[in-house]
Amino acid sequence: MKYLMPYWLKILARNFPGTRISIANFTDIQNATYCEFGGINFHFDKKFMDRKRFVALAAGAIEIDEITVAQKFLNDKDIIVEFGSGLGIAAARVNAAIKPQKHYCFEANPAVIEYSQKLFNLNNMDIQIENYALGDGSNLPFYALDDYLLSSFQKPKNNPRYRKIDVPTIKCQDVLEKFQPTAIFCDVEGAELEYLNASNFGKTKTIIAELHPHIYGDKGVENFYKNIEEHGFKAQMTKGNTHCFLR
Repeated sequence: MKYLMPYWLKILARNFPGTRISIANFTDIQNATYCEFGGINFHFDKKFMDRKRFVALAAGAIEIDEITVAQKFLNDKDIIVEFGSGLGIAAARVNAAIKPQKHYCFEANPAVIEYSQKLFNLNNMDIQIENYALGDGSNLPFYALDDYLLSSFQKPKNNPRYRKIDVPTIKCQDVLEKFQPTAIFCDVEGAELEYLNASNFGKTKTIIAELHPHIYGDKGVENFYKNIEEHGFKAQMTKGNTHCFLR
């Protein structure tokens, strides 16, 4: 069963997150097997979301900052490399909006790739996804929790219910040389400070990255800016924790 959220309800769910719990109890939402937003069909899978998160998905509220910035600065001539694609929600929405020349995704958590691959197939999207994290080429420990949003390379301090997974990593420079991207779209939960570290960014003209000052502080953000600017990139826009750089 398909669910298409009315416009007024989308506005309510996007701007007042507290209402999503009540909206999630609507019969149509409880019975839906997928929802549509922006012409994209998103299937419900209880392994990755509850009905409250399904409401956020139907309202277009998930990863809205990253998507807004990407749709503003990327276009159909771009070759996109995306690090940390998660469930593929941002990838799908950006791909549908701008129809890039090519689109490659890398994701550390092997569990969520199941959802994103099905999402891309359901919507006939030519997006290639691989189970790699951005790193130095070795394996890194990844701490997977039932809630994929809380899974990361940072060992949980107050939640012992995690699975430690050795995840293969790939060097930023190797990706740039192999895929020749014009744009990098990055949300790697703090790893960007250390591993978005190419010595030559080649054809890349746009970098859109979510930064994580709660992990490495304001000083870390300053260092990220400094490193990127040394390669000729200039900050163009900030929306929430999402930063866009152009050269």
